[in-house]
Amino acid sequence: MTTTTATRKLTLEEYLVYDDGTDTKYELIDGELVEMPPESDRNNLISLYLLVEFFKFVPIKLIRHKDTEIVVT
Repeated sequence: MTTTTATRKLTLEEYLVYDDGTDTKYELIDGELVEMPPESDRNNLISLYLLVEFFKFVPIKLIRHKDTEIVVT
């Protein structure tokens, strides 16, 4: 379920400090907060599969699981 929660456009700075007191995850899309749904079980299984496969080729000290984010424009 994706819903818009803000009525006015937010700046990046406002988004980065936004806290509505819940654990709801939001993305900033064209200045509007959009609620993100929780991860599905399928996504979690894919993530675990990739983690196991990476262990075969990448040193463990270089692997991160669900604690890395990429910021894009």
